[in-house]
Amino acid sequence: MALKSPEYLVYADGSCLGNPGPGGWGVVVRDPDEVVTELNGHDDATTNNRMELLAAIEGLRATDRGADVILRSDSQYVVKSMTLNWKRNANQDLWALLDAETKLRRVRFEWVRGHGVDPINNRADELALMGANGQLMAEGASNPKRKRSTAELLKEIATRLKQGESIRECKACGTKFLNSSDDDYCSQIRCQLEARTRQ
Repeated sequence: MALKSPEYLVYADGSCLGNPGPGGWGVVVRDPDEVVTELNGHDDATTNNRMELLAAIEGLRATDRGADVILRSDSQYVVKSMTLNWKRNANQDLWALLDAETKLRRVRFEWVRGHGVDPINNRADELALMGANGQLMAEGASNPKRKRSTAELLKEIATRLKQGESIRECKACGTKFLNSSDDDYCSQIRCQLEARTRQ
């Protein structure tokens, strides 16, 4: 059985009221077990670019070292500086931190359109705006989703199985998945490719 590579999906966004002015950052992290965590923070006097950078830093810090991470941001300043080596004229302290966190993981930076159709990016934007207004998740500003273990999730889904469904473990990646047939492979493309090349 192939070992599953821990992949995180991180959405990071920054906000600033005034630019410069009070600012906030927001992060939505989906871990390899599909558990979603929401984080945000506040700074009394900052800029939008600093909050965008801090969101990316805190988003990476919420993942395991050595993990595969997809980090999505609507900040071209962050994404293109990391992928196209845009010149960094300011915020050297935060760039150094972002570089350090990136080196501890395998990170792919992706740009997404802001204030658009991506609901997760929209949520990161909401969290950043809450942070700019001093409404922090850590202080109970809203109901953050509690991290739940794989065992808890499996126990809950087991009580909701439909007739003919079962929980199986993919022979390729080791992920648990729901199945209503005798298929030993989950629906991920790489796993289905492995299943079909064995036939």
